[in-house]
Amino acid sequence: LGDETFIIAAIMAMRNPRYVIYSAAMGALILMTILSTALGFVVPNLVNAQLVHHFATFLYTCFGIRLLYIAYRSSTGKDEGGGIQEEIEEVEEKLSDHSEGLPRTKSNKREAWRVLLSQFCTPIFLECFVLTFLAEWGDRSQIATITLAAHKSPVGVTLGAILGHAICTGLAVVGGRLVALRISQSTVAAVGGALFLVFAVHNFFFS
Repeated sequence: LGDETFIIAAIMAMRNPRYVIYSAAMGALILMTILSTALGFVVPNLVNAQLVHHFATFLYTCFGIRLLYIAYRSSTGKDEGGGIQEEIEEVEEKLSDHSEGLPRTKSNKREAWRVLLSQFCTPIFLECFVLTFLAEWGDRSQIATITLAAHKSPVGVTLGAILGHAICTGLAVVGGRLVALRISQSTVAAVGGALFLVFAVHNFFFS
């Protein structure tokens, strides 16, 4: 919630058909989730399982502390909503720059097979898909998916991640900028940090 992929979907859904943006964003997120899960599943077979387990615990601890620090800075800052607003402006600038280079489609010259896919295989769909995929690459959710898949059920991790992405992207598409601006970044960071620390403690003592 409130990250760059959320804001991309929120802003693009205000300017374009919501079902197109939702389909493009979810397509990119599902692809990234499958790739991340596959990577997390393969790594333990190439590296010592105990080493992967300790590394996962270390990552959970680092993410938890970092997110709690972000929550602390956000809650004590002069303007709590400034971070979200600045990220929205940054995403809008990226979208405006990227859209300038998009080719214009000519519906009267499309072949029959293009007409069938015209609702989805459009510059807007491709733009949203590519931007979402690139924004998700290296994001906390991707690294968390890789880490979870390394020592948990890959199927469960994949389904859970996709469900989470579906809910968050749905909120972004439906609520748009209003939802993005009203999300407290400090609250999201605090909850996320606490969850990562719980994962780390569970990994250390019970796994």
